[in-house]
Amino acid sequence: MIIRVKKTITAVATFMSLMLTATSCSMMQEDRSDCPDCRNTLRIMLRYDYNTARANMFADHVKEATVYVVDPTTDTVVDTQTARNDDSNRPWSPSFAFNFEELAPGNYRLYATGRSKADATISTVEPLTADAISRLQFTVPVDSTGNVTAERLDTLWNTLAPVDIRVLESEPTEATIPLMRLTNDLNIVVFRRDGSLAGGHERYDVSVTDENVTLGYDNTTTATAPLVYRPFAAWTTESTVSDGSTIGTPDGSAVAERNAHYDLSLFRLVSHDDARRNARLIIRNRETAHEIVNIDLCHYLALARNAYETRHYGVQEYLDREYDYRLDFGIEGTGPSETWKYITISINVLSWSIRIQNEEL
Repeated sequence: MIIRVKKTITAVATFMSLMLTATSCSMMQEDRSDCPDCRNTLRIMLRYDYNTARANMFADHVKEATVYVVDPTTDTVVDTQTARNDDSNRPWSPSFAFNFEELAPGNYRLYATGRSKADATISTVEPLTADAISRLQFTVPVDSTGNVTAERLDTLWNTLAPVDIRVLESEPTEATIPLMRLTNDLNIVVFRRDGSLAGGHERYDVSVTDENVTLGYDNTTTATAPLVYRPFAAWTTESTVSDGSTIGTPDGSAVAERNAHYDLSLFRLVSHDDARRNARLIIRNRETAHEIVNIDLCHYLALARNAYETRHYGVQEYLDREYDYRLDFGIEGTGPSETWKYITISINVLSWSIRIQNEEL
């Protein structure tokens, strides 16, 4: 089996290659065996429709992609290509594909990765030709105390399921690799039900704890350690009483409502059989250090799958398909009695929400 070196191409170069191939193979649609330039080639397309919209978002979302052609008998990489969409204002061409030429006829297994931009903060170990595909790994950037870098993680995709194909000597072969998104966006909103929120977003410390440091080529956890995600953005919004009155504002101001907002970026959320291993959302009052919220994040986020009840998503499938979450917390009380009374879980694209009462308190 031929071992080839890694090649880097651009979306424009790939498109031109396709045009040249189509020109030299004008009769390919009718009889591909009469197209000597197209024989023994492998054309690979990528698809990202493993989402709740069930729409192929590859062209619009992915900015860089890499495919790996693997020998299934040894699980080693035979050939690999990387392509970048250098025009950030325009998606990939609908006809975009990777072209592998002069592969030895035989069986192969295909893998692919994608990212939002080339300089993603998630560390990726990429296998070279002749390396085992299992060398492919993705690691979250953390400091010595386990805190994840306080910035938005660039979006990352990996192979949903590898594709087995057979390359023939007499005709070209086509295949499509499905992708799964590995990163998530979480927006938290905290507000007071009994008045304006004094101190705004600086009143609370918001974090998510988890353990998935490294994911492997098959999307499973290969290394665990305590992780702490913190907001990469936080801000306060206010609404005022239009007539200048102080209704509902015991501090005497004209602010009728003040909401605290927090944006977090998370690695793949895994729902474990042992729920104690699941990611947890924690909100503390910075002044009193009182813990107001401490919940199983996977459990509460997965409740929103009821918005797609006809799809019958399981918990893990929903967590892997969805990637944009919002939780609103209604807070009451002061000091040790300050706590959340309910959560509103929202699905913005469907104008759908569910309100969960804190029945234990």
